[in-house]
Amino acid sequence: MLADAILKSTLAVKIVILILFSFSILVWSLIIHNLIFFKNVEKKDSEFVDSFWSGGIKELLSYRRYDEFYPSSIAQVVEEVIANFKRGKDITKDEIRRIINQEVKIVTERLSRFQFIYAIVSSSAPFIGLFGTVWGIMHSFHQIGKMGKAGLEVVAPGISEALFTTAMGLFAAIPAVMAYNFFQNRIRKVVSRMEFFISEFELYLTKNVQRDKAFQEIEPEKYEV
Repeated sequence: MLADAILKSTLAVKIVILILFSFSILVWSLIIHNLIFFKNVEKKDSEFVDSFWSGGIKELLSYRRYDEFYPSSIAQVVEEVIANFKRGKDITKDEIRRIINQEVKIVTERLSRFQFIYAIVSSSAPFIGLFGTVWGIMHSFHQIGKMGKAGLEVVAPGISEALFTTAMGLFAAIPAVMAYNFFQNRIRKVVSRMEFFISEFELYLTKNVQRDKAFQEIEPEKYEV
């Protein structure tokens, strides 16, 4: 009965339903993708930290296995810092801090790249659904005026359209709101863990890198990137 009402609905209501259904599919697809993605990020972050600190200072410069830890946020930051050493740059403490800040910003933006979609859907879907609701009610009144009577058989199709678009708007918006808050919390945890490691890594670099003989033993041209 509901499917029949949708098929007989006006073009405007059909477009609203199609938009909201597309929003819902998009949101749930991103939720599944992000659940897998953040699980991998946390797993690879843990693996990278364990592997990184188990190596010596010389291995740190010659490290070439960062791709194994994709999509680790920590590995991405460390890789860029190490890449600058491999280029033979004389990196100061301030330069280390600048590179780290820049990479942390890039990584945070990568982690947050789908958040705006959740925000758009959660804020716009209820209003799109409301538009469909208003249009359905207007259609019901139009049918009343056209037929000159206000029986249930006259207003029922329009009211069904109106209620269905309202439900579709909420069906798309509620998961989007929940996903936004949930993944915002996951992002904060990843960034917090990354910043904790980076603070230890930066301290280690500023105390040891410039004066460690292991760096002098490595030929810079071997690690051109």
